[in-house]
Amino acid sequence: MATLKDIAGIAQVSQATVSRVLNQDPSLNVTEETRKRILQTAKKLGYRTVQQRYQDMQESEEAASREPQERMEKRIGIAQMFEKQQLLEDVYYMMLKTILDEVCFEKKWATVTLFRDEQGHFVKNDELPLDGIVAIGRFTQEEIADFHCYTDKIVFMDSSPDEEKYYSIVPNYHLAIRQVLKCFRERGYKTVAYLGSVYTYGDVKQLSMDSRFYYYKNSLLERGNFDQELVIDCEMNSRSSYEVMKKYLESGKKLPDAIFASSDAVAPGLLKALREYGIQIPEQVGIITFNNTSFSQFSEPPLSSVEVYMRENAEAAAFCMELLWKNKIHPKKIIISCSLEKRGSVRDS
Repeated sequence: MATLKDIAGIAQVSQATVSRVLNQDPSLNVTEETRKRILQTAKKLGYRTVQQRYQDMQESEEAASREPQERMEKRIGIAQMFEKQQLLEDVYYMMLKTILDEVCFEKKWATVTLFRDEQGHFVKNDELPLDGIVAIGRFTQEEIADFHCYTDKIVFMDSSPDEEKYYSIVPNYHLAIRQVLKCFRERGYKTVAYLGSVYTYGDVKQLSMDSRFYYYKNSLLERGNFDQELVIDCEMNSRSSYEVMKKYLESGKKLPDAIFASSDAVAPGLLKALREYGIQIPEQVGIITFNNTSFSQFSEPPLSSVEVYMRENAEAAAFCMELLWKNKIHPKKIIISCSLEKRGSVRDS
């Protein structure tokens, strides 16, 4: 199977450029000739882009819905917080669904995508019953009510809307932020900025303080190091992070020693702004991101990032579903550990 390194070698560009072209990063500035060369090389080598994998996934689901269902023991509905375009901007949730599909397939469970109709209600494209639903992300009370139209066996991933009612699996955000700040301290970075949304959708899809910002702020407050001037609030996409970071740099404010980017989705915009100002990573500013997707792995330099163990999250969701089928209805909230993958975006101790 072709790799980004293979494509980069033939196209004579960096792996980071290949990754960003294949993932249609809107903040990337390359010539049309370079873009075509990368895409043609990838096609020749048979490399599947994120968008192509998403299309393949949809086609396989449609094909599965036309095949006899007796092959599978259970049918699991999967609902996503984001629509398709949003998934392309933040591939974390797309990857989480793909891994969940794999876990279900290994257990001989068929997965059925639930999608929103014109009225915003979750529907599916067949009349067959569901044995359970895994909901990825945050959902309104009305959306959750839609799930109950199909089944009461519901498991939430990456949110916990009602700990007295539902099984849920969430990352250990508190641990993750402790790891990030500890890494910066150990490497001599004194001032740490936060880049990302201060308020994001909470467990029932209402704006509330983002868990990553909450633990960032309170951890620094405990040490007497919190500085509101170092909170760089932006939407969770590369376009917004580029615009906000560029505005911050143009303001003449002192560059922080380090930046915690609360999602890989904001990393490309951050890097573009820093490059335009000739700011060196990690010598002038250290960077750590969250989610550890291909955006951080194949950036230049490769970015240190928090690994949230998507496979373990998906397996925990399947475990909770099996408990529901055994009528173990007393809910559990499973908190999955995180770890920091250290790369070249922070200097050595």
